[in-house]
Amino acid sequence: MKRILAVVIVMLFFCLAVGYSQSLEEMVENARPDDLNIIEVNQENGGNKSRISSGFAETIIPSPSGTLSFERLFGFIKVLIAELFGEIEEEKPDETVAGGKESADFGSESGTADKPDETGSTSSGSKPEGTLSGYDPIPIRPGAAGSGSEFMKRTESMTPAQREQAILNEILAGNIPSFLREFKEIEVSRKLQDGKVHVIKYKVMPDVLAIGSDSDFVRMPMSPLAAQVIAEKFGCILPTTQMSDDIYKNAQTKLLPEPMSGGKYKNWQQRMTKNEFYTEHQSLVEAQCRKVGHQNGMLIAGHKKDVIISNFLDSHKKNVIIYGWHDGRNGGKPIQGYGWGHENTYADYSHGIRLIESEVEVDGEKMDIKDVLADRTLSKLLSKEGSVKNTSACR
Repeated sequence: MKRILAVVIVMLFFCLAVGYSQSLEEMVENARPDDLNIIEVNQENGGNKSRISSGFAETIIPSPSGTLSFERLFGFIKVLIAELFGEIEEEKPDETVAGGKESADFGSESGTADKPDETGSTSSGSKPEGTLSGYDPIPIRPGAAGSGSEFMKRTESMTPAQREQAILNEILAGNIPSFLREFKEIEVSRKLQDGKVHVIKYKVMPDVLAIGSDSDFVRMPMSPLAAQVIAEKFGCILPTTQMSDDIYKNAQTKLLPEPMSGGKYKNWQQRMTKNEFYTEHQSLVEAQCRKVGHQNGMLIAGHKKDVIISNFLDSHKKNVIIYGWHDGRNGGKPIQGYGWGHENTYADYSHGIRLIESEVEVDGEKMDIKDVLADRTLSKLLSKEGSVKNTSACR
């Protein structure tokens, strides 16, 4: 009987409330000044209120449309029945547990997990939207980006200058394989002229720059003019000869050079800067990769000459300087020493662009790699030429 009476009272109240309800605007317009006094509620003194009375108070607050909130009303009825019959338990919030278990704040408005700050970063350490895992300054690859083979076909009839612009457009837009974003750490220790052993750690792109997807890409030669634009845009520099040596020493995959000169390739002098040679050399490198079990993303070297930075550019301002093609059959020594026989608009199939992240660690302290190269003592960690004041690949 007690239960039936409670339900009847609630339903009668609901019918009356709907009939006499009014909007918030009507309540304010029809009210007298004395009715609009603000009432301060002391929450500390409301702790002993029953859930029925507090629920009733919330239920009679009209919505902006003038009708009572059905959600509030049903919630009140639920609480009333629970109080009368004792059939509902208090809801308890989930506990936030460290160590990988669920957190009550994950994805909630009131929680702090993954809440972006003004710069777009997140408090949990996750990367902002629009970047992939790995090196952040490289844009996410567009969904409609073309493959490496498609790019080679599209640019086949272009002049070198037109192709270079197309290369810039693709790479600056993020059309590179995802594995290139996972830079690899190189650690070098040397005893320097101050008599101390210093240790530097720096991060390098695992392979040379390429255009395309993970499954269809082409390692892309380019001039130092284009390479420098990309390096600056991505917060990187190109390697020195010393860094080229150290990258080869630390490479997980060491390939043999694949020169495409001689009788096997007719008119190779005229073809070595063309797309057909770029594609052919890509096939030769990939064949070696399959043979030795290379996996994309592993640090690889020996397959391309590096376009480098050097003090020699100060006296060869219009040239590109290349170095490398380390050969494991000759103790890892490079086939190509310092070479500046071409102008700085030149690139051929054998050239590769390796990016080096600007932030490095020297003896446990963060430094800019340009500051390290400019330092009279520390530069020996990265350079055979002493300090390098100008770290641009072109002048």
